[in-house]
Formats: sequence, structure tokens, C-alpha cells
Amino acid sequence: MIKAIFFDIDGTLVSFKTHEISRTTLDALYALKEKGIRLFIASGRHLLIMDNLSGFPFDGYVCMNGALVFDQGEMIYSRPLDRDDADAVIGLVEENRIPCVIFAEKEIVINLHNELTDRVFEMIHLPKPEPVPFSGYLGKPVCQFTIFLNGEKEEKMLRPILRHSVTARWHPEFTDIDPENISKAEGIARIIERYGISREEVMAFGDGGNDIEMLRYAGTGVAMGNAAPDVRASADYVTASVDDDGIVHAFRHFGLL
Repeated sequence: MIKAIFFDIDGTLVSFKTHEISRTTLDALYALKEKGIRLFIASGRHLLIMDNLSGFPFDGYVCMNGALVFDQGEMIYSRPLDRDDADAVIGLVEENRIPCVIFAEKEIVINLHNELTDRVFEMIHLPKPEPVPFSGYLGKPVCQFTIFLNGEKEEKMLRPILRHSVTARWHPEFTDIDPENISKAEGIARIIERYGISREEVMAFGDGGNDIEMLRYAGTGVAMGNAAPDVRASADYVTASVDDDGIVHAFRHFGLL
């Protein structure tokens, strides 16, 4: 029996085309909430930029791939990046003029904007943060970076300087940098422990590389039809795409609606 469901946002709950949850999916979420199923977000986003959820009352939020976790409005977990790794990333992006976003517990800043960052912020329908020098963040807690590098440059420039951090790519043009041994799955585990829910009673939906661990962790992992092949291979079931109300199709497939 499914008692809790966790959803990625971009490309899963929210279409890149419309930047919102479809009316059909919203109606289904409310129907499941009425049945007593707990509904959560599990996203690479910071809570401060989850502004495309149509006001739906989710029970909690696994943020920044598990680095920050909230349940019923309470922050129950915070895990900053290794300080040496964070300082090394700041040095890399400042020296090479690489656009990068810093996510702290209570703020979001960027070092510079260019055509790529403008396109990405428009794609995910977010306001652009004001550029600030990153030198002021040396030695300070950073929960996550989003760095605008493609996969090839990530391997050559970024991975060699990371000792206690990992990357999670959910778009070809940028990647997140997270603490090692952190994932959406870890965030899910911390939430369901509070409710006495087992992982077999959890369903999770995702479409990106940073969703693979949670799809494998959940008793029922569902990949969207628009997901990459490795994500689909990690799931128990592949549903329709986000633009074809894939979440609702999966709810019906598993008898939740």
C-alpha cells in the first residue's frame, strides 16, 4: 500500500513548456491527498525557488538533492558542502569566469550572467538573482552549487578539484554540486522515518539523473516518458511524458485513482 509519494519538479510535475502543473495532475494530487496519502517534493531546487507548484499544500520538501529537508514547515536536516571543496569551486569559477549559483540555507546568489544563464533561467521560469562576487563566501557554509558547465568540461575542470562532493546533472548545460553521500533518497529516508513509513510504501517520480537513486530506493520508482534512458532503466515503471500527464497515467496504472 502506497502511503507517501515524492515528486521531482522540473520535467516531472512541471512541464518545461508551460512552467506549471497541469490542471489534470493537480486534481489528481488533491484526490490522493483526500485519501490520506502524504505528498512530498524531492527536487534539486532550493525551497526559495519552488514557485511553480500552483500553491499545492505538499507535506514536505527534499531540497537541493537532499542537502536541505523540510517536513510540515520545519527544517529537519541541513548538510553543507565540505568547506575545502566549496572554496575550490569558488576559486575555479571566479578565475575562469564560469557562471555559477550558490545556494545557502537562506539565500541564493550568482556570480555572473551570460546568454546561457539567461536562457536557463527563462526555461525554468525563475527570476535572475543579482550578480555578486563570490569572494565573500569563502569559508562560509554552502549547501549546493549549480555550475554552468557541459559534461566534457565537468570531467576536465570540476571533478579533479572535488574531494568530498559529487555532481548531479539534470540538464546538459549545467550540473549541481552536492555533498557526498547525499541524495534525494537520503532525504526521503529522513522524512518517512518520522512517519513510520517503510520504503516499500513509497512511490517516487522523476526524469533526471539526480532522480536515479530515489527511483531505486522507493518501493515503486516511476520514470517519466521524457526521461533519459538511464533514468528509465532505473525505474520499476515508465509512464507517459510530463506533457501527457504521465503522473496521472501512473496513478491509474497502480490503482491509486
